[in-house]
Amino acid sequence: MTYNTSPRQLYCPAVFDGLLCWDYTPSGTVAKAECPHHIEKSFLPDEFAHKTCNEDGTWFRHPVSNRTWTDYTSCGENRQAEVNYHILIAGNAVSCVLLIISLIIFNSFRQLKCSRVVIHQHLFVSFILTGIMWIISYTKFLISPEVKEEHPTWCVVVHVITQYSSICNYFWMFCEGFFLHTIVVQAFSKQKLLLIVCCVIGWVLPIVPVIAYVIARALDATSNVSCWSHTDWTFWILVSPIILSLVLNLILLLNILRILLSKIRAFNTNEHNQNWRAVKATLILVPLLGLQNLITSVKPGNMDKQGVFIWDLISNILNSFQGAVVALIFCFFNGEVLAVLKRRWGQWRHNYDPAFLGRPSVNSTTLAMTLDDTSTAGAAFKNGSNRMTKASTRNAKDSTELQLMVPGTKA
Repeated sequence: MTYNTSPRQLYCPAVFDGLLCWDYTPSGTVAKAECPHHIEKSFLPDEFAHKTCNEDGTWFRHPVSNRTWTDYTSCGENRQAEVNYHILIAGNAVSCVLLIISLIIFNSFRQLKCSRVVIHQHLFVSFILTGIMWIISYTKFLISPEVKEEHPTWCVVVHVITQYSSICNYFWMFCEGFFLHTIVVQAFSKQKLLLIVCCVIGWVLPIVPVIAYVIARALDATSNVSCWSHTDWTFWILVSPIILSLVLNLILLLNILRILLSKIRAFNTNEHNQNWRAVKATLILVPLLGLQNLITSVKPGNMDKQGVFIWDLISNILNSFQGAVVALIFCFFNGEVLAVLKRRWGQWRHNYDPAFLGRPSVNSTTLAMTLDDTSTAGAAFKNGSNRMTKASTRNAKDSTELQLMVPGTKA
């Protein structure tokens, strides 16, 4: 419908397009408004969206969708925005590749089979799913204003799956902290029961906030637009459990470090060496537990355009490459994994490389472990027992926290 303010002038009606409200606009003119970067984080401040009012007093319709269309192109078409998008896609792609290779390595050697590695595998899978879904989101519809205007069902489904995989990823980070804290505090914990609890937390529990989010957003007319890509009050349904998991991980990390320092002091090492081991353990556990997200999730206010770009750049690098860092630390640079790969490489050269003149080594499926005072095995020997059960050996592999958190450390 059109609105006449005078006998000679036609006006396009006031309308809300899902992101911005547009006032009555004279026919034959183009209205502009500042890009809602506080709603759509990918939009840049100091840029403007445009909406064309036709000569007949109707809003311009997109030639493909035949729906009223707002031009948000200038909000996203910027060199800085392109850099951030490319970093997000590249970071998630690199992470997915390294994580997939890590899963192949973990599943190829039964010497690496233990509860700790199983937890790592679930976390890696959640990283991969999250990375793939965000790559699809960035390349398919989050950067396409036309698709947002059409608001098809498939883009909502992609959005919901992306949010579910993201929450699973954060919950598996919490499971890493919960599992590590449990075996550090209680070496004789029941590993199978602990794995079942972690699987429920990591894959089942995220369904609850996602369902609540879908119901809330579908029932809110102002939220059920633009492929649900803009942030509003409903996002707190998803963000709240994520923040809770990160805060709990921070508490678990502090207690783990407290226990770690007490164990390190038991070795009568000098203070400098103790501090270095504590710092090293912290640096290793921060990406595993996702604690860097506590910093990047809170953007300082009153930043200029360049400051926003730098902040987003750092945040995107830390978030998108987190999976790659975790894969490097806990697989490619892990002492146990390197030892197994080196032993397999030596076996291959002995069997298939005629030029290899080294002496054949005895094949062994026994995984070398560093036993310390905190491990189950160490406790068994201290108590005067020279026999270890199969369960005790498995617990020892999972509860040797000094070796786990500081790879290569010798007790």
